[in-house]
Amino acid sequence: MSASAPPSTRPSIRENIRSLASAQKAKAGAPLYSRLINRPVGRVLAAVAHRLGMTPDQVTAVSACCTYLGIVLLAVWRPSVLACVATSLLLMLGYALDSADGQLARLRHGGSKAGEWLDHVADVIKLSTIHGAIAIGLFRFAELPTPALLLVPLAFGAVQNIHFFSYILTYQLRYAGGTPLAKDEGRAGVLKSLLSVPTDYGLMCLVLALRFAPGVFLWVYGLMLIGYAGYVVLALPKWYLELRRQR
Repeated sequence: MSASAPPSTRPSIRENIRSLASAQKAKAGAPLYSRLINRPVGRVLAAVAHRLGMTPDQVTAVSACCTYLGIVLLAVWRPSVLACVATSLLLMLGYALDSADGQLARLRHGGSKAGEWLDHVADVIKLSTIHGAIAIGLFRFAELPTPALLLVPLAFGAVQNIHFFSYILTYQLRYAGGTPLAKDEGRAGVLKSLLSVPTDYGLMCLVLALRFAPGVFLWVYGLMLIGYAGYVVLALPKWYLELRRQR
C-alpha cells in the first residue's frame, strides 16, 4: 500500500508490528542489546512511522538528528546525572530509529540504494564523531589524574571505525562474488552475541550514562575498548581468509 494513502486506509500499528515480526533479519550473532532491545523497539517505531506515512529516508533523518544532538551534548553539557541519562536516552532513541528505517523499508516492500547510502553515511558520521565528543567532554569537565586518559576515547574511535569499514567492505565483497553471508553469520549464535558485547553500540550508549562519575566511566569504557580491540584483531584475519577461500 502506498505511503501516500490516507491514514484511515493504512495498516494499523499492531498490524505493522505483526508483519515485521515475521520479516526480521536473522539474529546472526548480533550483540545482545541489538537482539533484545534495539530491534524490538525499532520494530515498534517502524510500525508507527509506517502508520504516519513516513519514508525510510525521513526516519533516517530523524535518527541522525537525535544522534547528532546527543553527540553535541556529550561535548557541551556538564555531565550531571540528569544530563548523562538524558544524553544516553537520546543516543539510544537515535539507535532505535536507525533500526527502524530498515524495518520500515521492509514494510514498504523494499528500500533503495540511495536509502542504504544515506543510512551508512549517517552511521559513519556518528562513529567518526562520537568518541571525539566524549574526549572533549572529559577534557572540559572531568578532573583526570593524567591527560593521557584522553587517548582512551581517541583509541576507541579508531578501533570502531576500523571495525565498521572492514565489516561493511567484507559484507559487500561477499555479495559482489555472489556469495551469501558466511556460515557463522547465518546462525543465531548466542555465543557470538556474547563475544561481540564489547562492539555493541547500544551498550556503549548505556555506559555513557556513567559519565557523571568519570573514574567509573573510564574503567568500564576502557574495558569495552580492550574487548573491542581484541574482537577486531581476531575478526580481521578471519574475514581475510574467508574471502581468499571464495576466489
